[in-house]
Amino acid sequence: MRHKFSIGIILASMLALMFLSVGAQQGQGGGSGDRDQQMDRDRTYDRDQDYTADRDMDQDRDYDRDMDQDRDRDRDYAAGDSMDRDRDRDRDQLHGHDQDRDRTRDRDRLHSADPASLRDEDIYGNALMSQEELKQYRNRLTNMESEESRKLFQAQHEAKMQERAQLQGKDLVPAGQGPIYGGELMTVQERNQYREQLRYMDSEEEREKFQAQHREQMELRAKALELDIEEAE
Repeated sequence: MRHKFSIGIILASMLALMFLSVGAQQGQGGGSGDRDQQMDRDRTYDRDQDYTADRDMDQDRDYDRDMDQDRDRDRDYAAGDSMDRDRDRDRDQLHGHDQDRDRTRDRDRLHSADPASLRDEDIYGNALMSQEELKQYRNRLTNMESEESRKLFQAQHEAKMQERAQLQGKDLVPAGQGPIYGGELMTVQERNQYREQLRYMDSEEEREKFQAQHREQMELRAKALELDIEEAE
């Protein structure tokens, strides 16, 4: 009887040890699975972090490239504007030289020619005068014997034409002068005042400085009004 009891105890102990061993193995297997899952999650997180970092770097490179392109484009625009200004200044200077030559030629013709042979375009304010007035103007000059009387008559005539232009709101263009830069942004009074100032300037340097200042004023006015200036032909 004792022998059987001892055998039962031994068998029970062996079964208990077997169950403990199996449980331990299962516990170890479960812990390994958790570690594997955690490692997979860590790898996925690291991969996502690397992807995010690469994407941010790509976006930064794209932004820097766009900024560089914008700077290059702005520099090209600035260079183009500078070239346009230089070209316009050269054209204005050439136009100024042409006007100087025309003024000199007109003065010489007015002083030396027979008043009766004066062309309509040679008479100050001719666009505001009738054909009868143009005829009377020539006749009066022809009948004047002294240069002093002619100059006085011409000064009185010019004052009369200036008053007429102001009353009628019309442009008064002296012989030898052409379109004004930015003239479409100016009033009639401003255009006539500009022409009169330019008309009495004898120095080429003085005229160029005056025209350059006028050009800057017109460009500022056009910018403030958000308008483009039509180039004077």
